[in-house]
This record gives sequence, structure tokens and C-alpha cells, in this order.
Amino acid sequence: MTATRMVSVSQVPCAAATQARIGTGRDVQSAAVSRHAVILAGVCILTFFVGLGRPALTDSDEAFYAESAREMIERGDWLTPYYNGQPRFEKPVLYYWLVAVTYVAAGPSPGAARFPAALAGVGLVLVTFACARRWYDAPTALLAGLIGATSAGIVAMARQALPDLPLAFFVTLSVWAALVALLEDPPGSPGPRPRRAWLLLAALAAGAACLVKGPVGPALAALVVLPLAALDWRRHGLPSRATRIDLALAAALFLLVTAPWYAAMAIEHGAGYLERFFLAENLERYASDRYNAPRPAWYYLPIIAGGLLPWSPFMLLWAPAARESWRRRILDQRVLRLAVWAAAPLAFYTLSVGKQPRYILPLLAPLAILLARAVTRSLEGTPARRRALATLGAATGVVVMVIGGLVYRARPLLVEWNEPATLSVALAVFLAGGAVAAFSVGAWRQGPDATARAGVIPTLVAAAAVVMAVGAHLVVLASPGPSPVERMAAMLAVERNAGEPYGRHRVFDRNLVYYMRTAHVELPVLPAAYDFLRSPGRVLCVLRAEDAARLRQDGLRLQRLGEVRYLNTGNLNLRTLLDPDPQRYLQRVVLVANRQESAP
Repeated sequence: MTATRMVSVSQVPCAAATQARIGTGRDVQSAAVSRHAVILAGVCILTFFVGLGRPALTDSDEAFYAESAREMIERGDWLTPYYNGQPRFEKPVLYYWLVAVTYVAAGPSPGAARFPAALAGVGLVLVTFACARRWYDAPTALLAGLIGATSAGIVAMARQALPDLPLAFFVTLSVWAALVALLEDPPGSPGPRPRRAWLLLAALAAGAACLVKGPVGPALAALVVLPLAALDWRRHGLPSRATRIDLALAAALFLLVTAPWYAAMAIEHGAGYLERFFLAENLERYASDRYNAPRPAWYYLPIIAGGLLPWSPFMLLWAPAARESWRRRILDQRVLRLAVWAAAPLAFYTLSVGKQPRYILPLLAPLAILLARAVTRSLEGTPARRRALATLGAATGVVVMVIGGLVYRARPLLVEWNEPATLSVALAVFLAGGAVAAFSVGAWRQGPDATARAGVIPTLVAAAAVVMAVGAHLVVLASPGPSPVERMAAMLAVERNAGEPYGRHRVFDRNLVYYMRTAHVELPVLPAAYDFLRSPGRVLCVLRAEDAARLRQDGLRLQRLGEVRYLNTGNLNLRTLLDPDPQRYLQRVVLVANRQESAP
């Protein structure tokens, strides 16, 4: 008995010490996770939020959401979105709600309209980080988060009042939670509750995605999760009864989240609303060129490369890993999940007729994780792999330098800024890229001893991406003073008498009504503008100077009240930067009235 007691007592401090070590290890891991999350939040503040309200609302779809949310508050109707006084049935209601709530808290402004998208960008970065941390390790997770926080596609969409980045966030969260629930087998006995919590989270996120952009949200999640789950069930047997119950609960939660608003809209506007929304606004948008111009099957490949800038060159690191997996006939299950996660939405959108660049946003999170893993494996690998990483780092630096050169080349279009401001931003981007290239070349020359030096390359690339994002946003996309659309709205406010109609033709199509705070007359074709300006009473019209000249040639007497020069930054693309022709891209926009006011 004594011996037994001695053994038992001697084991107590051992067990306590073991528990203490486990607790200490968890504390260290928790501190590292918190530190990395703070780093990512700081980077997101720079890339997503700095100057968020500086550019005026662009003449693009973001003005629809900004103005519809404002009208939602003004009308007191939180069920049906309206734009320019007309019901807007194209998209579901969640993003309008998010913007409207932000307006209530902070007042209507471009920054408030974009805030939900920027916040969704932070959420996407943190989910990417958490997924990589769970499936890989801390360095991979931090780098995956940095790639997400600094990639051109995510940064650009975080700064626009559009629902696409919230959709990407909710789809990413739904996919990750579902894969954790259905495919992972954590140590110990998981029991039904942890699995249920993950499935309910997946259903909640899928429901939110359905309320952001419709059935495409849950469809994208299902395209990823169902094949992977079916493969797992084929290998390990069908899900247990407890899992089937959890799946039923998740389906019920999804319906509880999504059905009330769609049912309320059907009651308010008739069952025809559901037919119009699900068939015309979703199926036709996917299967016809009614809304988007048809594009080739390979369209999204350069879009993905552009969306991952400046990290795109590192995609070449996937080739050695692919060759090794092919040679060994072994595929890491984590890589398989991430590959399907990226490939399924890509295949879905590639098969569609109408394509838009922002549709590929749900692919970027898994691609960021795969990129981060390829980089960290190269750092941990052979000297040849580290030299390959250094080579691609140098190429990335050159790409950033070229972008700096393109910013400088675009100065004829940046009429809102003076030459020194444009030059300073272009030079900052160019020097940031030069630093990445020079450091990478130095690491390459060190050869086998370049481990520590090569490890700094991703940090420098992230820093260069921050310089590129902030600089381009503050100078290329923003104005130092009131923007052209704001100046035009101010002219209208001065020249327009109470109750006088005003219209617009082929310019400021979406954003003028936001700054005027009152509905305008849509004039989609020049004959409509002609008829409008022949009205017996005084009316005003905003149109391009060349269209006003044509109307004068047709015999209309117009009074010119003001003019602005306008670059539609919502339509900027690589071709614009390569050939920045002011005659092609800078528009002269005039405000005219149909007759002189009578003298008092």
C-alpha cells in the first residue's frame, strides 16, 4: 500500500508538469496567433481603409448600392431596394442593409457605402489565415493572410461599394466550416456538438451569401463541398446518424435565414418577382449575353494572375510540387481540398456565357493558401528551391517597378493632380519594386547560405504591395478636391430651380443621382435627349460635349451652364495605362439648359 501511494504521489508532479508544459505551449501558440492577427489587421487598415472615402462614387455598379441604401433610409422601406425612385430587383437585400446600417451610424458618404465591403475584406483575410493555421502552420498562415490583404483583386474590391467581396467572404467561410465539419477528424472524441457548430456556421454563412447575391452563393459552396464530402464518404462510409441530423439542422437554419425575405418580396410584389429574380437575374445572367458580353473560355486565367498581383510570379512554385506529387503518386489531402476549392468555382464561371472579372474573388482565398505553402516549403527546402524563390522574388520586384512606370505614364489622364504628386507616387512604387528585386538578386547570389535572406523576400513583397495599393488609390483613383461628379452636382444645384426636371445622357449614369439626392430622367439614347430638351418648360441635361454639339447641329438651341473634364476610373484597365490617350479616355461633360431664362 505504501509503495502504491509512493508511486501515485510521485506521478502527481509529473502529470502537473506535463499539463503545465501543454498549457505553456498553448499559451505560446495563442500569443502567436494574436500577434499575427494584429499584424494582418494593421496591413488591412492600410490596404482596405486608408482613404476609403476619398474617391467619389465611381460611375459603376457601386453607385447603385450606395444610392439604393440611401433611398432605403429616406423611404423607410427596408424590404424593397429602390434606385432613382424605381424598385431595384437585380440583387438581394443584405448588402443594402449593411450599407444602410452604416449610414444610420455614420451618415451617408462614399466611405460609409464602402465600409461593409472593406470589413468583408478583413473577414476574408482572417478566415484565410485561420484556415491555413488549422491545416498547416503559423508561417504559412501569416503569409496566406498577407497575400490576401495585399493582392490587387481583393484590395480593389474592398474599396468599392459592391457585394462581391462580402459574397467571397461568406462563401469562403461556408466552405471552410463545412470542410472542417465533414472531413476533419480532430484528436480525441469530437462528439456531435463541435461538428454541429461548424455545420451551423457553414449554413449561416451560406444563407448570408444567398442574401448578398442570390443562389450563386450557396451553389459555389456546394460545388466545392459536395464532391469532397462524397469522396470522403466513399472511402470511409456514409455519415453517421448524428451527422445526418446535424446536416438537417444546418439545412433548416439556411432556410430560416434566407426564406423570410424572399417570401416577403413574393407577397409584396407577387410570385412573378421570384420568377424574374431566379430566372432572369440569375439563370439568364449565367447562360446568356444579355447582361455581360460573351468572353472566351480562357478569360479568367489572366484575371486570376492580375487579381493575385504582385504575388502572381510565385505561382510558378507550384510546378515542382506538382511534379513531385505526380512522381510519387501521392497527393496531400489538404492540397486536394484547396485545389478543388479553387477549381470548382473557376470551372463554374468558365462555363458561363457572361463573365466579369470580380466573379473570381471566391477563388483567391484557397489560391492564397496554396501560394503561401509553396513559398514556405521553398524556404524550408533545398538551396535550389530557395534560389528559385529568390528568382521569382526578383521577377516580382520587376513587375512592381513596371507598375510604377505605368502610373507615371498615365499622368496625362490624372488631370486632378499636379505633376509632383503623380511623380512621387510613381517613384515610391518603382523604388519599392526595385528594393524587392535588388534584395532578391542578393539572396540568389548567396546561394546555399541565403536561407535567412530569402525569408525576408515575402515581407518585402508585402510592403511593396502596400505602397502600390495606397499610392495608386490616393493618386490614381482619388482627387485632391471635389471630384468631377461632385462639381457637376454642385453646378446643377446652383442652376436648377425648384422642381425643374434634369436628365443625363451617357455619362454619370449611376453616380450623379447620389450626389443630387433627387431622381433624374434617364436618357439612354440621343433621340431621347433631343425630345427631353425640346420640352416646353425649362429642363437641364448633363451629357458629353460631343453629344451636345450633335444636338445643336440638329437645330436645338442650348444654353451651356458649365463643364468638367472626367476620367471614369471605374473603367480603368491595363489598356488604359499602356495607352493613356486623353482624347480617348478624358471626357468633356457639359451641363446645358434648353432655353435662356427670361429677364426679370
